[in-house]
Amino acid sequence: MGSALSERPRWFAAVLIAVASIVLAHYAQVWTVVPSSLAPTSDFAGTYVASTLIRSGHAAQIYDTGAEREALVASGAPVSHDDIPFENPPSAAVVALPFALLGAGEAWRAWSLLQLALMLGALFLVARTAPWPATLPRLPRLAIVLIALAGFGTGLLFVEGQWDGVSVLGLAAAYALWRRERPAAAGFALGFTAAIAKPQLVIGVAAYMIGRRDWRAVGGALAGAAVTVVIGLVGTGPHALTAFIAAIATPSNSPTAQMQGTSGLFGSLLGHAPGVFLLAVAAGIAAAAVAGWLGTVARRRHDLFEPSLCGAVALSLFASPHLLGHDLTLLAPVLVAGLAWLAGRPGERSWPGAGTLGVLALWVLLSFASLADLSQNSVGLPGRATPWVLLLMAAAWCALVAGAARADPAIRHRVPQSAVA
Repeated sequence: MGSALSERPRWFAAVLIAVASIVLAHYAQVWTVVPSSLAPTSDFAGTYVASTLIRSGHAAQIYDTGAEREALVASGAPVSHDDIPFENPPSAAVVALPFALLGAGEAWRAWSLLQLALMLGALFLVARTAPWPATLPRLPRLAIVLIALAGFGTGLLFVEGQWDGVSVLGLAAAYALWRRERPAAAGFALGFTAAIAKPQLVIGVAAYMIGRRDWRAVGGALAGAAVTVVIGLVGTGPHALTAFIAAIATPSNSPTAQMQGTSGLFGSLLGHAPGVFLLAVAAGIAAAAVAGWLGTVARRRHDLFEPSLCGAVALSLFASPHLLGHDLTLLAPVLVAGLAWLAGRPGERSWPGAGTLGVLALWVLLSFASLADLSQNSVGLPGRATPWVLLLMAAAWCALVAGAARADPAIRHRVPQSAVA
């Protein structure tokens, strides 16, 4: 019996590695067979066009839909598919400038590979920093990293050429720096990378930092965001910043029924009914408030840093006004950290325990929900599946945090200072 239990982590890890490898191979196969001629119709096309306009001396037109369409058609996009607007902050187009030196197809492939490399590096960074129990072999740790990488969001990110690899790396770096007691640097890493292209994804994380009263991290995040804004201003001029604000305020750029956060939840349930926007905003504020509560718990209980951060990131994505499937990759680094924390809990001595299996089940369910939402355009019950699963994930981590806090009320007196974030 003891021998069977000792082998359990290895065979379960082997199953996870096999499944993750098959899924990742499928993503690679899909990416390989996509002809480069379709690159001008990918999500990366908007960034590529904006960078091309800057490179040709037309930085003031990166949010001009007419100029974007002309540049997009010139890059090889069919006239029937010339509406891929640039919706990121100006700094994103500046950062991507080197890729404008390549043709549209080569730029898309290089960009996709870069995002995948950033994700993989981010996950291994978290794995090196996370609080694994010494008794857990290396194979399960590798399996968790690969299963986190194999989420459906990674497949979308890879094929679409989206920006989330940058955001994932920023969150992973922030986590590692928090664990090393460098909160100002952690905040800077998070603020700098988030402000480049996806600031809307970290609303809940910001509330979490405030709840922890981690003012050095908040200050670092503001400094990082400010540096990003300056990069955009220097590269594109002040007009581009105001044009960006106008672009994100355009309803057609964020159709509510297609989003996967609060706006998508209520938009898919109620369509264009009056008050949908206000409901989404109210739900987002409520989610941020719960993330703030998780921060207050983590401030008192440093041993609950990982599960509280997991819950905060899930709530942050749910609260995002513009959320799509590829953005779910932001959960990958905290999934690794959270599973490392879970592996050290008393109920997980025979790994994987119920907690690990439950979190992995929710991770798989999230991938299937996002896949289903790709073809779900109808209005009515049950609406978008992804926001419901995000709420389930957030609720699970909140329950783990609350349960651990009740079960070990005095543990904060025994936590080593190295765990203080």
